[in-house]
Formats: sequence, C-alpha cells, structure tokens
Amino acid sequence: MDKDFLLKCYGEGNGPEAGPWNLSLPSKYLEYKITEFFENNFEIGEGSRICNIGIGAGYWDRYLSYNLNDGHLTSVDMDAHCCRQLAECLENEQNPNPIEIIHKNAMELDGYDGYFDIITLIGSTRIESGVYDELLFKAFSMLKPDGQLYYQSLDKHEKKEDFLCVCEKGGMQPVEYVWDEKYGVYAQYWKARKK
Repeated sequence: MDKDFLLKCYGEGNGPEAGPWNLSLPSKYLEYKITEFFENNFEIGEGSRICNIGIGAGYWDRYLSYNLNDGHLTSVDMDAHCCRQLAECLENEQNPNPIEIIHKNAMELDGYDGYFDIITLIGSTRIESGVYDELLFKAFSMLKPDGQLYYQSLDKHEKKEDFLCVCEKGGMQPVEYVWDEKYGVYAQYWKARKK
C-alpha cells in the first residue's frame, strides 16, 4: 500500500479545488439520491455479477462492494489514477470483497457479452466518455437476459426521450425513472431491464 499516494488523493478530494463541492450540501444530497434510487429499485441476488463503468473517486464502487451478496464486482475506468486510487483504498480499508479493477475504456472491453446481472453507469461517466448511444449499447450488450442497468445522468441537456430511444433500439425496457433538480443539480435516474 502506498500511503503517500493515499494521502495525496485525500488532499485532492478535500483541497481548495474539489473540497468545496465534495463537502457541500448539494454533493451530499446527490450521493444520498444515487444510493436511495439504487436501494429502492434494485435487488442484488445471491452470487450476482455487478459492473460499474466509471470509477471516479471510488465511493460508489466501495458502496457496491459491501452489498454484493456473495457476488462479484467489476469496476472499469479508463483513468489509471482512478483505478489505482480504488485499489489502494480497498487495500488500506482491508476490504475483503471480490472486486476486479480494469483500467480500460469500457468501449474496448471484450469477453463480457451477456455476463453481468447489474451494470451501473452513474454521475458524469457518460458525459466524460464523449459518446452516448455507443456506450449505452455496450453496457446493454454486457447484461445477461433480464439483466438490469442503473443509469444516472447529470447532463442537463439530455432529454428523457434520448434514453428511451436508445433503450428501444438496444432491446431494453425502462422500468423506473426519476428526474430531480434539487439544489440546482440536474439528475436523471433510470432502471432498465434487458428484454
């Protein structure tokens, strides 16, 4: 474990640039809403395979890891720093859960077609990817029949119809939808199931 790296990461997350947002009420509310929607709409079956696309700070991945129900988590990010930070945090926290960290663009993942029970794609991941339909179609392809997608978007320009159209083309059935703009954060929350 690289303690100097972890201290640097902690400082970056709470320093003058990112700290004001990370410690703000809107940020804490957003974390709560992300978790609330997941817990109200998704049931993790025993032995489930879960994939999170877009590690970011790694909080969501660590949350998922403690709710695996004897399953397995695959966390994917094209940013090497995010992957290393999650790996170092898991080691530091002595997290005993089975987590595979893949440093790769999700669009380049091979060998996972029809593999996962649940895929999560939350926050700014889709915006940062620079693609829309392609990333969602890739996530759809990695789901088992009847698999579930948790898609949460912070793109205030994205319309509800955009996601519905991609689901229609990609063989997905939208199940739940919530739009929330409290504290000026524009967020959509979706659950969709593979037909």
